[in-house]
Amino acid sequence: MLQVNDMFYLKARAYVVTSPEELPRQFASAFSHVDLNPSFLWVAGRYVQGEKQNKNGQFWAKEDLANGEHTIKYVPLNIDHDVEHPVGVFVETKMVDRDTADTTLPEIQALACVWAANFPTVAKRVRAAHEEKKLWFSMECVGEKTQCLTCNQQFAYASKAHELCEHLATSSKAPRRFINPVFLGGALVMAPLSPAWPDADITDLASNLEDQVELGPEEWEEMMSQVLA
Repeated sequence: MLQVNDMFYLKARAYVVTSPEELPRQFASAFSHVDLNPSFLWVAGRYVQGEKQNKNGQFWAKEDLANGEHTIKYVPLNIDHDVEHPVGVFVETKMVDRDTADTTLPEIQALACVWAANFPTVAKRVRAAHEEKKLWFSMECVGEKTQCLTCNQQFAYASKAHELCEHLATSSKAPRRFINPVFLGGALVMAPLSPAWPDADITDLASNLEDQVELGPEEWEEMMSQVLA
């Protein structure tokens, strides 16, 4: 997690895809056109998870994710939250309920493209991080309100420290909920950074994409559905 002024940035695993057959079915509509720009580098991954505090104490209710999902489409993609230098764009999202080790949690999954022809050095870094399984999405958002999960008080998102409860005013990691988030963009981040929520990692996906290139469309869809479901 990275905090800059009033904005919080969280990370979740992302991976490179090279053909429509490698995508889960929920992103099929993004590849509905016959001809796509061959210079795009496509990246898919988990964007944000709800109904569970991450290690930084931040929490989104399922209804918050549902209300904010539509704001992700077409927002800029950057590297390491360098927001003034976008290198791509988010083109598709899907909200799903995903089984974790001990429960089922809602999350937003996203598909983005890097403008590889314009930023070849960036594209090379992204491919290398993907191969090392050290590539993540990190979302960028603001909210309508912030709710302290210790005392349950709610505050306008842009409130100053003296306007907050003692819990939020004294610790940036105090348990808090972001109500009605608006997602402003997202970043691709790479090691040594790591995700703020433990379910972000996809341990075997990079090797699967490289080693199972002989799989047909149905096999790809089944594999990706199992990984991202």
